[in-house]
Amino acid sequence: MVTSFTFVRKRPELSDEEFFSRWTQHTQDFDIVDHPYITKNRLMLVAGDTPYIGMAENHWPDIESLARTEAFYRDTERGRAHWADLSEFMDIDASPTVIVTKEADVSEAGVVQIIPPTAPNTTG
Repeated sequence: MVTSFTFVRKRPELSDEEFFSRWTQHTQDFDIVDHPYITKNRLMLVAGDTPYIGMAENHWPDIESLARTEAFYRDTERGRAHWADLSEFMDIDASPTVIVTKEADVSEAGVVQIIPPTAPNTTG
């Protein structure tokens, strides 16, 4: 599994509520249909002194699935329609996507590295 996060900027003419409503509707109408292999589409609005209005978390089955989406957007009619709809409310060029390369759960019981997986570290 591959986890990605996209730090999202909205089009300035939209209120935060208009943006979030449009974003969730787009995800339901396009992402769920066009990328059914994504096991998680989590959309979050954020507060604070940041240039980003939100963050999207996506779980992909593998890196190849993520890489194929670029060709889908570029080479298919449905992909171009998907991209055009996204462009109506999101500043795509200013919304970077990053890939998680390491992840760990840390608690009183110790550290469990999730990505890449390792055994719990309970020494201390």
